Amino acid sequence: MAPSLNAGFAHLPGAFRSLAADVLLPPSPEGGPEGASGRRPLLRGAALLAASAALALGAAVLLTGSACQLLAALLGPARLDQAFPYLREALDRYDTQHQGTLALAVAGVALVAWLALVRGLAAGLRRRWLALTLLLALLVLATAVDVAFTEGNGAVMEALNVRSAPRFWGTAAGLIGIYLVTLPVQFLNTYGQQRFSLAWRDRTTNVLSEAYLANHAYLRLEASGAIDNPDQRIADDVERAVVSSTSLFFGFCASLLALAAYVLVLFGISSTLVLTLVIATVAGNAVILRLVRRLASLTFRQQALEADFRFALMHLRRHAESIAFLRGEPWERTGLGRRFGRVLVNLERVIRWRAFVGQGSGLYGFLMQFVPYLVLSGAYFSGRVSLGQLTVGSIAFGQVQAALSFLVDRADDFSGLFASLHRIGELRDATGARPAGTPATPVGPALRLQRLSVANPGGDGLLVRELDLELGAGERLLISGPSGCGKTSLLRVLCGLVPPAGGRMAAPSETEWMVLPQKPYLALGSLRDQLLYPLPPGAGAVGEEGLRRALIQARLEPLLGRYPDLEVETDWEQVLSGGEQQRLGFARLLLRRPAFVMLDEATSALDLATEEHLYGLLRQARMAVISVGHRPSLTAFHDRVLRLDGKGGWRLEPC
Repeated sequence: MAPSLNAGFAHLPGAFRSLAADVLLPPSPEGGPEGASGRRPLLRGAALLAASAALALGAAVLLTGSACQLLAALLGPARLDQAFPYLREALDRYDTQHQGTLALAVAGVALVAWLALVRGLAAGLRRRWLALTLLLALLVLATAVDVAFTEGNGAVMEALNVRSAPRFWGTAAGLIGIYLVTLPVQFLNTYGQQRFSLAWRDRTTNVLSEAYLANHAYLRLEASGAIDNPDQRIADDVERAVVSSTSLFFGFCASLLALAAYVLVLFGISSTLVLTLVIATVAGNAVILRLVRRLASLTFRQQALEADFRFALMHLRRHAESIAFLRGEPWERTGLGRRFGRVLVNLERVIRWRAFVGQGSGLYGFLMQFVPYLVLSGAYFSGRVSLGQLTVGSIAFGQVQAALSFLVDRADDFSGLFASLHRIGELRDATGARPAGTPATPVGPALRLQRLSVANPGGDGLLVRELDLELGAGERLLISGPSGCGKTSLLRVLCGLVPPAGGRMAAPSETEWMVLPQKPYLALGSLRDQLLYPLPPGAGAVGEEGLRRALIQARLEPLLGRYPDLEVETDWEQVLSGGEQQRLGFARLLLRRPAFVMLDEATSALDLATEEHLYGLLRQARMAVISVGHRPSLTAFHDRVLRLDGKGGWRLEPC
């Protein structure tokens, strides 16, 4: 079922806080973000953001004022008034009101606070805070240049109105100069924001991936089915959330700066125009918001439906061979059609309401462009307002209107952000959970179970009740019983994948044991990677001869003949038979040589001779072995048999 918009709002604070913390805050100490220790990084982050904003504002004002003073000194009064007549008043205010001194004081205090707050942060965090401060400063510069460009347009129109060719060409040249200044500022602004977004996505993806892989969270989520498409949440939702958050954050900051700058411009022309603007914007946004709320809800639902359809396609690809064997194409076609039908029905509603919003916004924008002319027309015809002021007022009016309408204009982006944050928040909560149960105690290469109970995964009673067992170094145990009696469930408990239902367990440390499942996992990569998996790159490096010897011991000489280069990469799951895959698992085992091995029907696809050969290698290596299997031939390779009846009963017998 698709989540509701209210659910997205419910997850918004925690999910967005975690998303922002990934890129700008140090990891929270134990106690979580809700505790006092978890709030300290958030308060530090808020203080750093305030210091960054103050530093950016003060530095940008200093830079802008200094640039204008330098320009006035280079051009001289006459040329300055001809090319940039609107700068004279701004320079006078900058000098008489000591704006430069004030900006220097603000920047100095903010710099001291900023340096104190970033002290102790990791180098990567300091670089990201510096990047954010520079980007905020670029926004202030871009706003100042934009205001100057608006004033330049007004100066050009005024020159045309008085039919002064020298003023026209001078102000036109000044306008071109301002435009050329905007090019590098806009480039650095756009490039910097996208690089910041890239760093944000890199950090968040790593954090979420680590949580997804830690404590077998991926296995618990897959088994419970509580979270759909965790892969899409990490790959797609993080990307959408980070890009949208970056765009909306800097867009909102730019709107606030434009609002402050252009309101001052409008007040210099007509206070009545400002009042009219506020009333018209509030009324128009209230009408459009009613349309946007419905669109946001539909967009939110659309993401969930699209995710469900993609999951069905991925499921089809994952089980392609089984579906082909069963001739299940008509069934799959029906299922895909049903899911895609829901996508299309909701998408049609999205298109319809998006058209309504577009038409409403278009009508609103069309009417609003005449408001400044209607308000200022009387003053213009009476001579109290010049044509240049009328032009500047019209442009400033549009900029302030856009700033006040920012939240409504970007409502579609906000709805998509809420949907992604909801899905990321769900995944964070799910991966953050820790399974309850009695932890295993590392005791070296031996296993000791005391009154251990194993629950039925379906929640219906116990499969194994109060099992007592000891397994020493080099001993071999076979677990047998009818299908569904709990053999694999017991193995999962022994491996620590699920908690026991009761009792105590002392098991070898993780570095001392290894599991071979019935179908070995084949990683993406070369033949060398298959042999060394799951060792981290560079850990326990094995030479070429060692790798080839392990393949020969596992009776995979034909594989060496087909792939003499161990660096070759292919789809190993498709090119290797079931028996070759199981023998490859034993080759991994022989390379790693753990003291304790668990085999879950790991020889079911092998002939009896190969099975005997491989178990003989384990005996020679003096490994402790626990095997799960049905084949009668396995009894000869073990010392004892643990027989389960699936109703909680068990019996330990010698072989």
